[in-house]
Amino acid sequence: MESNKNIFCATNPAKMSDALWHVLSASGVDLSRMLIFLPSRRAVRTVEKMLAEKSGGAVILPELVALGEGAPDEVDDDIACDTISNMARVVMLAKLLAADASIKNITTALPVARDLVRMTDYLENEGVDASTIDWNALVGDEYAAHFQHKAKLLEIITRVLPAYYAGRPTQTAARNAAIRGWTAHLNDYDLVVVCASTASVPATADLMRAVARAPHGRIILSGKYSGTEGDLVRATHPYNAEYKFLASLGLAESDVQPIDVGASPIDFLNYAFSNNPQIPDDGAMVRHCHLIECARESEEAAVVAEIASRATHENKSVLIITPDAAGNQRAAFALRACGIDADFSGGISGTMTNTGRGILNVFSDWIDAGDNATFERLYAAADGNLFEMIVRMVDENRDMFAPAFDISDAASMQIWAAIKNMSDCIRDADIKLSLSDAYAFLTDAISGVSVRGAMNSAARVVVLGTIESRMQTADVVILTGLNEGMFPARGFENAWLPVRLATQIGLPSADRKVSLQALDFMNLSCGADVYWTRSGASGGVQTAESRFISRVRARGGAFDTAVGADILRVVRARADVAPRPLDYSAPVPPADWSDVYVTALEKLIHNPYTFYVNHILKLRVLDDYWATPDARQFGDLVHAALESFANKDAAALVADMDARARNILGADSIIYHFWHKRFLEIAPVALEYLNALPPSVAETASVVNIAGRNVRARADRIWDGGVLDIKTGTPPTKNKLVEGTMPQLPLEAYILQSGGFTIPTTEKSRTPVMVFLQLKSGAVKPIEYSADDTAQMIAAAVEKTTELFNMYSAGGAPYEYRETGDQKYHIYDDLARNRD
Repeated sequence: MESNKNIFCATNPAKMSDALWHVLSASGVDLSRMLIFLPSRRAVRTVEKMLAEKSGGAVILPELVALGEGAPDEVDDDIACDTISNMARVVMLAKLLAADASIKNITTALPVARDLVRMTDYLENEGVDASTIDWNALVGDEYAAHFQHKAKLLEIITRVLPAYYAGRPTQTAARNAAIRGWTAHLNDYDLVVVCASTASVPATADLMRAVARAPHGRIILSGKYSGTEGDLVRATHPYNAEYKFLASLGLAESDVQPIDVGASPIDFLNYAFSNNPQIPDDGAMVRHCHLIECARESEEAAVVAEIASRATHENKSVLIITPDAAGNQRAAFALRACGIDADFSGGISGTMTNTGRGILNVFSDWIDAGDNATFERLYAAADGNLFEMIVRMVDENRDMFAPAFDISDAASMQIWAAIKNMSDCIRDADIKLSLSDAYAFLTDAISGVSVRGAMNSAARVVVLGTIESRMQTADVVILTGLNEGMFPARGFENAWLPVRLATQIGLPSADRKVSLQALDFMNLSCGADVYWTRSGASGGVQTAESRFISRVRARGGAFDTAVGADILRVVRARADVAPRPLDYSAPVPPADWSDVYVTALEKLIHNPYTFYVNHILKLRVLDDYWATPDARQFGDLVHAALESFANKDAAALVADMDARARNILGADSIIYHFWHKRFLEIAPVALEYLNALPPSVAETASVVNIAGRNVRARADRIWDGGVLDIKTGTPPTKNKLVEGTMPQLPLEAYILQSGGFTIPTTEKSRTPVMVFLQLKSGAVKPIEYSADDTAQMIAAAVEKTTELFNMYSAGGAPYEYRETGDQKYHIYDDLARNRD
């Protein structure tokens, strides 16, 4: 098209608000008759404030729109009013993928489904309908087998999903339609401006083309557009998206008019990011930039806080840019430590809130304890509604959640909404969850919640991500995380298709994000006083300097390093704490009166340090990914199978245990054959004994108070007059039971005797008996203790437990390390440093 001379850029990209004001004031149009598109809601607030200040008083503001919001009262006849949520898509995809033999279950399928939703959204963004692609033909025999397998999955999934959508658009399609919907309203205004957009999203580019073609339209590009075509076509070039936008209109650099808002180093930075071999002679233009290279990420956060502290003491404003959520959290911690009040745009993940952690910890504890029965019981009671199940748990026993949380605060409400949406989607997809599936879905839903506080407009320090930083500046600008892989970070890395095929069907290059972050780096580096920070190591791994700094360095950029040396000296001196010798004394934490499970008491008896680490510090030994299934998993399997032994003969029980074992081990595992032999030995004896019991209940939970502290138990099986514990290993000896040093089953008998279990009881339960169903290889048999023996063991267990609580909970005794011959009490030896 012929240029309308309505496309502009700023001579100083750090002053985009000034460039916008220049365009608005030069138009002669009343503010109330304007429509202005901005890159984010924060940019909208910035422009609102600028217009009020420039107007000198009360003013009717223009229509200010953060790109992505729909036109008012706009309804597109081709798009239904309701959308299908991303969670609904993920849930349905997870169900479909779980049917694949290489995936097998929902827990494994869930992250794959989430990745597939991202890929299809990228395609939708680019205007590609995934359901029209012949995936099998696209990925031919010349490609690796795993790509061909993925193509078959894509072929099935992209054919099934449109029917599931039932005409509803995805959230991505709805957002793109909302952006394009504005094109029908441009003539409702006397001036339309798009400011600081890069045109990198096709829907935004379509809107910008409509504005550029309109006589009353104005475009203010981000940065100061410049470069040769050979440079601009590179996917990593800062102006690549703007080049494509201008080329689509038949325009070139000469058609972009600069707005003079003052000098800046942007011309030097444009040279630095080009492939022009000439080194410009204006490298001194970046002398206001200070590079600080830190040893590690924690030191970098401390440096950022030190810079911010110095600036605020001089009454300066500070803008901190963090390219990732982890950097944002490190900065938050360091600023709080310095007593600096900051405005954080980036929310914290729902998994870091008390509500999210409290809910996930309950499910994690069940998984650690192999307690599938409790989940299945509560899940069934809620008719398979996970949200309803958790709500009932909160209503009936809020003490089970740690940390505690306020169910009505803003963070909780967002998390409840996410869980409700996820639970409804699972119900609609007709999925019955296992404990591990429920934990995976809850983690996915809660981690997807970003809890943001209210904007702190009074704070002089603002911490933003790169996208929200557009149109923002301050007296001091700090760009953090300037390492390769972080700033810049590559965009969406497609794992479903070879790179060539991904490009062929229209998936954007992962380098698009590099291009946009390069433009952000250049624009932000045009601030008045700029700091670039990076760490030499991240997560214990050596890092590489960001290519952005390397380009400036290679082109002779005379940035400062002296200021950084002084700041590092101050930060390191503060962190240089005099060494203290290791304290080998036993820990003496504050009095612990928290609920304790009977299974933990033997740790307190035999090695108190083990109890301290496990129960008070709540540290768990992670399962070794490479380790083969062990006795604990064998025991969990047998317990689970025997919970539902009714109406089974020995052959059926063996078949059930075999099926469970194959699911864990695989039928070809040599361990499976050893386990099968154990099942053949266990089944007839266990069934004969269990069937001979009076009517009994499995996996029943209860609590009893001993010496002022709640002791919780979950009995393998109880009946009126008796308790039974299933042992796939060796049960405790009678001497230990009489001494009270193995109190689990005696205390469960004590709870039954006290009426603590929710089963009907008679006088029989006042004098209960105890049974260990020993399922040890070569010695499968019941070991019974009479009512008199049980009474003696109950008395010993209660006395021992009272003694322990008086000693540790009330008496403040140290949790000393004790040498024992039992390996299960040695799992925390590395923490105890007992060999030092």
